[in-house]
Amino acid sequence: MDDIFMNLFSNMYAFAGNSGDDTSSSNTNENTPNTKKKLSYALEVESAFGTYNKPPKLMAIKEHNRWAKKFEDWLMAFAFPSWKSIKNGYDNGGKRGESLTSSEEIESFVAEQKCVALLFQSVREDIISLIEYSSAKDL
Repeated sequence: MDDIFMNLFSNMYAFAGNSGDDTSSSNTNENTPNTKKKLSYALEVESAFGTYNKPPKLMAIKEHNRWAKKFEDWLMAFAFPSWKSIKNGYDNGGKRGESLTSSEEIESFVAEQKCVALLFQSVREDIISLIEYSSAKDL
């Protein structure tokens, strides 16, 4: 193989002191304190505000009010059916996904499950473990 494999994500790990590529020399400027600060801040901001692929992250319970508004806005923009599910609630009537027949029921079920998954992604595990829920609206 004459082509060189380039790891596009190697800079993401620079703040941890490892560029992700074992062949690189340790004398690069990637691990300078200023770069570590910038990367740490960038990851923190990305978590707080979310991205196209990830919802904003709730890191502390005292930030709930600000996070809830950001999360709702993110849902409206990137997962509208899930936003409707969280606003209107979802009554599955005890049905599981296997017993759904109409396409409308299935779409509603998928939107609900996606919303629950997004909530699990966006709330720290130690916070979410304190909550009892039966739907995304409860959660």
